[in-house]
Amino acid sequence: MKQRRLERLTILSMAAPVAGQCVMLAMLLILRQWMFAAMMVPSLIGCLASLALTLPRSARETKTDAPVTAQLQSHTPIDDATRFDRFDCTNLEHLMKMDDDPLPWRTVTRNWLQSPCLSVPIGMGAHGMVHLDLAKQGPHALVAGTTGSGKSVLLQSWCLALACHNPPERLQFVFLDFKGGSAFRPLERLPHCVGNVCDLDLKHAVRALHALESELRRREQLVATSQAQDIDTMPDAPPRLVVVIDEFHALRDQLPDLVNRIVRIASLGRSLGMHVIACTQHPVGQVSGEMKANMTLGLCLRVRDAMQSMEIIGSGKAANIPPSLPGVVYCNDGEDTQAWRCATTRHISRLVDATVFAARYFGSVPAPALFSPPLPRLVKRLPPTPSANGIPFALADNGVTLGVAQLPVAQGNIGIIGQHGRGKTTLLSELAKRLMEQPNPVPVRWTSRETDGFHTRDMMDIYGDDQPTNCAQPRIWLIDDADPLFDPFGTDPLCEQLRQALADHSISVVFAVESSRHVRIPEHCAVRVVFPTSEQATDQMNGIPGDIWASFDANDMTMPGRAVLIDHARAMPIQCAYGHAS
Repeated sequence: MKQRRLERLTILSMAAPVAGQCVMLAMLLILRQWMFAAMMVPSLIGCLASLALTLPRSARETKTDAPVTAQLQSHTPIDDATRFDRFDCTNLEHLMKMDDDPLPWRTVTRNWLQSPCLSVPIGMGAHGMVHLDLAKQGPHALVAGTTGSGKSVLLQSWCLALACHNPPERLQFVFLDFKGGSAFRPLERLPHCVGNVCDLDLKHAVRALHALESELRRREQLVATSQAQDIDTMPDAPPRLVVVIDEFHALRDQLPDLVNRIVRIASLGRSLGMHVIACTQHPVGQVSGEMKANMTLGLCLRVRDAMQSMEIIGSGKAANIPPSLPGVVYCNDGEDTQAWRCATTRHISRLVDATVFAARYFGSVPAPALFSPPLPRLVKRLPPTPSANGIPFALADNGVTLGVAQLPVAQGNIGIIGQHGRGKTTLLSELAKRLMEQPNPVPVRWTSRETDGFHTRDMMDIYGDDQPTNCAQPRIWLIDDADPLFDPFGTDPLCEQLRQALADHSISVVFAVESSRHVRIPEHCAVRVVFPTSEQATDQMNGIPGDIWASFDANDMTMPGRAVLIDHARAMPIQCAYGHAS
């Protein structure tokens, strides 16, 4: 009925201009405007010809009375006689011949001893077992399906099959779950997993995307250095990296400025051994044309309308999958489209345990995480690290991984700038302890402000008489609450001593101030620990770069110990450790 109404409106839209032109021609003839009337004739003839061609075509289409979705489906290469109930609902353990194996890790080990292969069993079709080959059919895949269609099951089974056929030295996973983290949480124990994040911690997700960009550049450099055509022709190739994204549209909505990193992997990943499996509920308008052009493998589970199905497989068939058959999928690899049913995993934890035991038997060294979680709120102990370049005092964040930050106390003056209550005094105290715990401690003097003025004492008086006393002046001078001493009009005798010490290259002054108003940066302190104030102009004047300042949220601006270490031209966020380093 809707089709017939559409046809009638089409005919009416064609007839209206014809009627208008006929009326105008008649009026011109009555007024004896022969030249203008002659000019109207060609246009009128064209409109009449268009109307004549429309009428018989509409009559033919009215006889068919085919719905729009049926017209879309008539061009599909899939057999219309396909019946979903012919697809067996099987489990992944059966496909991999591990359902009756009392020790499945042995089967995994045997698979790993064979040549690495990304072609793995994934389900059952009309003609038997179905395999997916991410390398040959991909290298990237786009998966679509509405809620309850079986997307998560498909991703879990596919990843487990890949893990059971490839050792961690040849294959690794990064999981990005923007549906709360439930899809990939059972898989994060896989020895192949080098990263797993969800949308509950967007800072962690941002780090993951930065890490993937860094890994892409690293692999580009490896291929260029080895003068190889691609990663497969390298003598010591890194493992293939599969990035699995659940709810890609949520990633695009929540982190729109970073989604281009995934697009870049899709563009360059083939030759670098990086693959993307992106899953979404709404593929129309959510996946850019550049990304879609590189994702030749399309898998469409049940979707709500034919247009979503057309976007993935070029057919509206997936809209007809009944809700009672989750896991039924249409797969288009650019050459053919076939329907099959994804295998479910009966015991995910059992298969994960099998890969863990196989990795131990195989002697696999656990791969380092591709990225680390963000800085913690509290650091009591630092991991062991050599202290040749300074005093370890905080965890530092380079945007991808965490490391130990050190203060180069023997290489010049250091400023600690921040408001009251951020941890300046605690940092100075911890620094004093660690200086005196060095194998060969140097003379250290401590100056603090009390109610009756500044008081100075040697640290040897606190830590014992066995400290060296052969220096006339301290080589390191720690000053807390030093704001009055930087005042150019200050009358305290320590003001002049501080000015002389700042200019003396044999003395390192480590001072804490609330404001840098009288501090000459970088002349007085090329190295600084700056606690942000939430005032962008003030923080950038103290040396915090704009991108780091923008990455701080309200908690970072007030959190004790959260600061930025600025060492000449380098800057990175840190979390000070208030406790002894282990």
